[in-house]
Amino acid sequence: MIVSEQFYQLIVMVLSGIAVGFIIDSIRLIVFSTPKRSSLRKWMMVVELITWILLGGLTYYLLFWLKDGAWRAYDPLAQIAGIFLYQSFFQTFLRFVARILVNITWRPFWFIVRFIITVIRQILQLLINIVMFVIRPFVKIYSYLSYTFFKKLRYLKYNKKQQ
Repeated sequence: MIVSEQFYQLIVMVLSGIAVGFIIDSIRLIVFSTPKRSSLRKWMMVVELITWILLGGLTYYLLFWLKDGAWRAYDPLAQIAGIFLYQSFFQTFLRFVARILVNITWRPFWFIVRFIITVIRQILQLLINIVMFVIRPFVKIYSYLSYTFFKKLRYLKYNKKQQ
């Protein structure tokens, strides 16, 4: 392997570290842009752990694609250096870009999902109210008849004991 190939691979690993930092930061931004009571926020640790596992798998795939699966000691160091570069230099700009993307895509998506759920709930509540309105007279008639029937039964039972 020639030096220019190694340098190219080193640059790719540093760029993948920057991408990892951006993805983790974006996942945190997306999770914290949800309402405080959302299930996504409650499961944030699991979501972030799954994200780290997926990023580790993608890093291995990148190594496999780039170097036929050969792992060198400087590869994780280059990726960690990329994460530090992201933290030091690129975080403010890329976080701004991520916030714009979240506001353009995630929040409208979340709003549409909540709107659809609210509409479905209202339709179901309306249907339940209509069914209850239709059934109410029958329930009243049943309760009246059952009350008078049981009252007669008690009266007959009481009179039977008296005789």
